[in-house]
Amino acid sequence: MTAQQKCKVCGKPLAPTSGEIGGTCLAHTGHIQEFADHSDKVPEGWLRMSKVCQQAVDAGIKISAVVTASGGDAATKEPIDPVFRVTYVGKAKYMNPAVVVKGFEILLKKASEPKPAKVAKPAEVTQVAETANALKTVVKK
Repeated sequence: MTAQQKCKVCGKPLAPTSGEIGGTCLAHTGHIQEFADHSDKVPEGWLRMSKVCQQAVDAGIKISAVVTASGGDAATKEPIDPVFRVTYVGKAKYMNPAVVVKGFEILLKKASEPKPAKVAKPAEVTQVAETANALKTVVKK
């Protein structure tokens, strides 16, 4: 049995036919960890991102919300708040412990805000109107 190959950039397991770099890392070339800090050692008291994500789930927050808030996979975007900025120690991500209080409050508030109503595009409106007119014609017959 052979060991599963891992991405040379992030260390995640790769599919057998994907080469040396995973698709996500390949798509983010030039932007990987752009909005993250780097350190040789774990900042005192900081939490591994996986532990923060588990605490988020326990608090009713989706893992994807934490990842998005921290700048997305591989920190390629600006975090929504400085408390979400990650620090890489090697390939491991660490987060400020304040994220489980202040950060979770931000995410819970954001989740409770009403989402903007979807505005139909002109083509969708035309198609709906045509369908409604066709139905009216069928009903009249």
